[in-house]
Amino acid sequence: MDDKFLNKKVDDIMQSIDGIKRASPRPFLFTRLDARMENEKNIWATLSSFVAKPVVALICICFIVIINAMVIFTANSPSDSLTQQGNELAAADEYSQVSTAFYEFENPKP
Repeated sequence: MDDKFLNKKVDDIMQSIDGIKRASPRPFLFTRLDARMENEKNIWATLSSFVAKPVVALICICFIVIINAMVIFTANSPSDSLTQQGNELAAADEYSQVSTAFYEFENPKP
């Protein structure tokens, strides 16, 4: 009896999918989606399109190279090295302390 009941249920389930049709989107759905994506411009899209221009990229690269050259040439000036050397000596004097270890204790016995 259980086998007949299960077979009937399986047959009912299999027959329920006989009238199924393939789902299709509404007309012009993809056209509407494309139009909406083209109209949607956020700040990042605008900024990236501006920075991607070759003239802007070249100007930015030149600006970075000029700043790096200025840093390199001003860092090697002799007046700065004397000041830096004096600051290093002052810092070394500040941190020079006589340190003793805790295990070095005086022996009270003669």
